[in-house]
Amino acid sequence: MVLVQALSYTALAVVAALVGGVIAISYPPGPQMESNIQHFAAGVVIAAVAAELLPNIHDRAPRVVVLGFAIGVATMLGIHRLSKTIEKRDIGGQFAGAAGLLITVSIDMLIDGVLIGVTFLDNPDTGVIIAVALAIEVLFLGVAGVIALPRDIGVVKKLAVPTVFGLLLASGVTGGVLALDGVTGAPIAIILAFGSAALLYLVTEELLVKAGKVPETPVSTTLFFVGFLAIFLLDMLH
Repeated sequence: MVLVQALSYTALAVVAALVGGVIAISYPPGPQMESNIQHFAAGVVIAAVAAELLPNIHDRAPRVVVLGFAIGVATMLGIHRLSKTIEKRDIGGQFAGAAGLLITVSIDMLIDGVLIGVTFLDNPDTGVIIAVALAIEVLFLGVAGVIALPRDIGVVKKLAVPTVFGLLLASGVTGGVLALDGVTGAPIAIILAFGSAALLYLVTEELLVKAGKVPETPVSTTLFFVGFLAIFLLDMLH
């Protein structure tokens, strides 16, 4: 039952990835539009972490939380380094220019999927909010993944990228629920802390860093707070 519920909400993210891919192919966004989307997604993810994940780990054993955060930060730094190494070595053949990004996002999708699954096991209401927040994140990643590909790659191959992102996310949800169903205590706390660190890293080192390459505008700044407020309102109404 939990798996079905988790996958039903994860379907939002799978569809969002495909929509992002279609948008990138049909109407490639300019730098300012990308920045606006990144600001909005950053506000959404930060609100999800602040309103949903952090309260769930606040009263747990401090050592467990610190361990989870440390593993999360170390993992994300490792993924970042892997991405840079792949880019320097020009690995990937036809996809060489985008290989680092694609592999990084693919790993991130698996991690996010496990996080969604665990939050549904721990608290289904939290799981819904995290799934919605990550659907918005995945929409941006679907756009970014397709834009990063060489222009001469066909439409089918381009759409395969967000499709794989969605499948990896769903695989992470399935694996997380099946592996951790019935587990309580420290393992769940570690994963929630790990997920919080991973999402905060995504915001600070990916979304906002890339958004900062474009001059700030009142619209982009406002969209950050609109995204933040949207998740808080969803939390109160759910």
